[in-house]
Amino acid sequence: MVRSIITLNNTNYLGNNQFSLRLPSVCSFDKDTKISLYSFTMYNSFYNISASQYQNTQITFTWFDGTVYSWNIPDGYYSISDLNLWLQQQFLINNLYVTNATNSQNIFFVAFKTNATLYKNEIDTNYMPSATNSTLFGYSKPTSAIWNFPSINTCVSITINNNLKSFFGMTTQTSFGIISPVQNMQYVSQICPIVSPVFSIFISCNLILTKFSQVGNIFCQIPINAEYGKLITYNSQIDTGVNVQSGMYNSINIGLWDQLYNPLQFIDNELVLMLVIDHN
Repeated sequence: MVRSIITLNNTNYLGNNQFSLRLPSVCSFDKDTKISLYSFTMYNSFYNISASQYQNTQITFTWFDGTVYSWNIPDGYYSISDLNLWLQQQFLINNLYVTNATNSQNIFFVAFKTNATLYKNEIDTNYMPSATNSTLFGYSKPTSAIWNFPSINTCVSITINNNLKSFFGMTTQTSFGIISPVQNMQYVSQICPIVSPVFSIFISCNLILTKFSQVGNIFCQIPINAEYGKLITYNSQIDTGVNVQSGMYNSINIGLWDQLYNPLQFIDNELVLMLVIDHN
């Protein structure tokens, strides 16, 4: 039995989730040939907010006077604090905030938060105080704002895209902020939030054929062991040779998939993947 090392990198990238290495000549593999993953290196560049992949970028905000604002979150990878900063930016751009005269702090009326103790996320909504109460609180509106404080305490509300529910851990609710009675509200995840929709990489190879998987040629799995933007690395600690399908091959084709068997979408295609092939 001969053991051969085969390496693929970003020069073998075909597009989408596919890599292919053209063999120098047609190779014949019999039923005793085995393939295993030796090592894998790739950057974590998987978005969790994406218009094309997840359709989860839309947010609608209703100001206390009934004015509705529709915003699209730019594609990217966001923590809950990142998304809250983006939301505050929209409030600042549109003068949808007040300033506390005591400490010059900007006050926003919706906040996205992490509740680490409960392993959940939160959406907090606060009401806009009346003109009288705003004076008592020391609130002032932005100089360029075209709105005036209401005569009575009035709620704001926010609606998230249906596909954002999993990010916040909501099962059915998409609108937050009640009209009556007027009060501040705290909405906590109903289920475990899925901030990172990709937590594992499945690798497929055209040399493999199995009837026990939705993708018939998956032969190994890589955990996501690096933060967004960092390098995912994996080195096999054991020999996990999988029998190949006997036949003639002129290329080795590799596919990357998420844990739900969706084609893996990534921004950075830099990759080093080493395979071990045991053959006669």
